[in-house]
Amino acid sequence: MEVKIDGDPRRHETKNYPEVAIREAVVNAFAHRDYMLHSTIKIEIFDDRMEILSLGGIPDGLTLEEVKDGMTAVRNPQLVHILDKLKYIENYGTGIRRMYEAYNGTNKLPEFEVRPNSFKVLLPNVNWRKNQVDKSDKKDNISEETVLFMLEKNGKQTRKELQQVLGTTPYHVRKLLNELIEQGKVKKTGKSVNTRYEKR
Repeated sequence: MEVKIDGDPRRHETKNYPEVAIREAVVNAFAHRDYMLHSTIKIEIFDDRMEILSLGGIPDGLTLEEVKDGMTAVRNPQLVHILDKLKYIENYGTGIRRMYEAYNGTNKLPEFEVRPNSFKVLLPNVNWRKNQVDKSDKKDNISEETVLFMLEKNGKQTRKELQQVLGTTPYHVRKLLNELIEQGKVKKTGKSVNTRYEKR
């Protein structure tokens, strides 16, 4: 939370994350996850963002853009019905739009990552500014070549191992690895905690 004190006798408080956005992201994660996949919903909080990861991609072949437009694909109709009766769901099919609306007045917006077996919501911290964290600019200057060099030198590595040896953030190392995988320069093997990355 950011607190500002000025000429007003009351202090001004701005929460890091809009409550509506958190509520919608968490409710959607439970309502639409694939319960056939034996893992758990994961919520992680970083300096600059919150990530809510739910199991299962978007069902019924819908795209993210279609879901943003309000189209619905119900994977768990009975659960959705119960959550609706308990007033956890309002105006079904408007969750993503509500997340966007919750960030009105800020210069940030939620992001979404859709994969075949997962749906991740990234909620930006509205109070986070890059220069608030004194972790030196070298973190953002780490190049793809540096990652390739470390993989060649040390062999297969987990993302956490790369993050530690490079002294960077989870977000930055994940971004570099994804770019290298798309370029065909890095190979990803294993799943979950057994995931490893190696140079092709």
